Amino acid sequence: MDDVAAVSPTPRGLLARFLNGAGVELGPGHHPMPIPFPGVSVRYVDRWQPEENLALFTNLEDGASFPRPDIVANLDVDRLSALADESQDFVIASHLLEHLANPLAQLEDIQRVLKPGAVVVVFLPDRRFTFDRKRSATPIAHLVAEHRDRVTVVSDEHIEDYLRKTDVWDPSWTLEQQREQFELNRQRSIHVHCWSEDEFLPVLEHTIVEMGMRWELLDAVFNDDVPDRFEFGFVLRRSTVPANPRVMADRLRLSWQVLASKSREDAEAARQIARIRALPGFPVMERAWRVQRRLRRRVTWVPGGR
Repeated sequence: MDDVAAVSPTPRGLLARFLNGAGVELGPGHHPMPIPFPGVSVRYVDRWQPEENLALFTNLEDGASFPRPDIVANLDVDRLSALADESQDFVIASHLLEHLANPLAQLEDIQRVLKPGAVVVVFLPDRRFTFDRKRSATPIAHLVAEHRDRVTVVSDEHIEDYLRKTDVWDPSWTLEQQREQFELNRQRSIHVHCWSEDEFLPVLEHTIVEMGMRWELLDAVFNDDVPDRFEFGFVLRRSTVPANPRVMADRLRLSWQVLASKSREDAEAARQIARIRALPGFPVMERAWRVQRRLRRRVTWVPGGR
């Protein structure tokens, strides 16, 4: 039982069961993905050393710490060039893609470094339940244009949209102060892009149908599964089975919809149970039910008995 208790029942702990062998976590920040299962070796890829991260993120609580990167890389520029093709058993991209200037290019490189049959675990914030709630979802056409233009630097327009719609923008800033804020937030890796859980599904379909990636959806958790409903996550496997891209995308969409439906049903059941437990007479009823269950277990059936 102790071993079972050590495995986190949180969504992150559940999706971690798909991690095995040796892989990398991209931009782990000060909350690396928990690895509760044995047989897993992870290296960290990050742009900054811990001391540089702490200097940039002065708003973090005391005691926050960053793991020292095994591979130093600016993912906007270098992506995963330090890793060979088909060299990784897994990749973790937790709260990463929304920070990048070119998310499609990063997904492309993730598939490149995964071995056939290997997995990527992705977590993303749901914009509706974070400081991005006033922002619009990033459309596919915008991502496609950034990929086509090989964008490697987050634009001032992206940063200004973020600052204005997260209530950080100060209209009294001079042009020089605006430039300083743009550069600071570019280094801090703001949320360049944002989506809800439903809005990100077309991005995955695009990578399959238009970019030739071969993803299979193994599992997913949605904001109804997560405390405060702030994120969603999923596990994709680099498929080893040849398939028509449209068929593969349709399979992924159907799997996503089935898992999302199950998540909503479970969340509604939990809400109903919570409402029942909140009724004034529930403690008395619950005690009565427990007594009835104990009495039933003690009854011995006798043939012909009354």
